[in-house]
Amino acid sequence: MHPFPITLTQSPEAIRADFQEKGYALFPGVISRERALEIRKFLLGEFEREFPNENYDEADIIFDHLRKYPNLLDTITHPRMVEALKVILGDKIVLMPPASCIRNSFWNLHTDVTTMTSQGYLVAQRPDFTGVAVAIYLQDNDEQGGGMFVVPGTHKLKEDPLVEQKLRLKGIGVPFIHRILRRLTNNRFPRYEDFSAYEKGGIDIPSKMGDALVMDMRLLHRGAQPRPGVKKKRTKLGIFTTVTAPGEEDYLDYWMEYLLSDHDHPFHYLKEDRNIDPLREAAIEAGFLTAL
Repeated sequence: MHPFPITLTQSPEAIRADFQEKGYALFPGVISRERALEIRKFLLGEFEREFPNENYDEADIIFDHLRKYPNLLDTITHPRMVEALKVILGDKIVLMPPASCIRNSFWNLHTDVTTMTSQGYLVAQRPDFTGVAVAIYLQDNDEQGGGMFVVPGTHKLKEDPLVEQKLRLKGIGVPFIHRILRRLTNNRFPRYEDFSAYEKGGIDIPSKMGDALVMDMRLLHRGAQPRPGVKKKRTKLGIFTTVTAPGEEDYLDYWMEYLLSDHDHPFHYLKEDRNIDPLREAAIEAGFLTAL
C-alpha cells in the first residue's frame, strides 16, 4: 500500500479494527472544501433541471452518476478516497454499479442489504461479503441534519432485524391477528412504520463537507434528522457509491445476478445500454481492480 495521503490519528491497522467493530469509519477531508462547494453548485443545477419542484421532505435521486457525469469521477478515484478504501478493504477493491446522488434523503432506518435479503439474495450473509457504502456529503452534519445517523455494531447481527418488518410494511406475511388489529386501530398498532426500537445506541456522525463516510452495508442507518425545533431550509446533497473486495470466485457474479434481476429494486437502469469503459478505465488507473 502506498503511504496514506491523509493525516491519520490512528494507524491503518487500528482504523481497520475500529471499522470491523463499529461498522463505519469517517475519513476527514477526502474531498477539499473548495472542490465540495464546486460539486454542490453543479449538482444543485442538475437536480433543479431533473426535478424542478424541490421538496425538503422528499428525496430525489440521480442514478449512475459516475457514468453520467465524468466530472464527478474524482469523488471515488481521488487518491485519498482510494487509499481510505484500501485501509478498510485491503489492496484489492472493486467498484460496484450501485451509485447515486441524492437530494434531501431523510429515509427511515434501513440497511443497504435489507431489500435484497428480503428478496432471497443472501449476498450479505456470505463469509466473504465486504460490501461498503461510501457517502460524501456536500454540507456539514449540523442542526439541519446534513449527514448520517448510524447504530454502531449492528453490522455484526446474524440476521437483518428489519427484513420481516419491512415486508409486513408492504403487506407481505402479515399475521391474521395483526391485520385485524391494524384495521381496528387505523394502522396505529402494530406500527410497522416505526423503527425507533432499533435505533437505541445510535449516533449522528459529525461529518463535515467533503468528508468520506465508509460504512458496512449491513449497518443500520438513516439520514440524520434536523434537531428538534429546527426547520429544514437547506438542500441536503449526498454522493453514494458501492465498493467491495473481490471475494471468492462466484461472489461478484452472485451479487451482479441480483442487480440485473427483475426483482423490485432501483437498479433496473443497469440493463440499459451503458458504456462504462471510461469509468472502468478511470477506476483501474486509480487503483481499483475493475469497475462493474
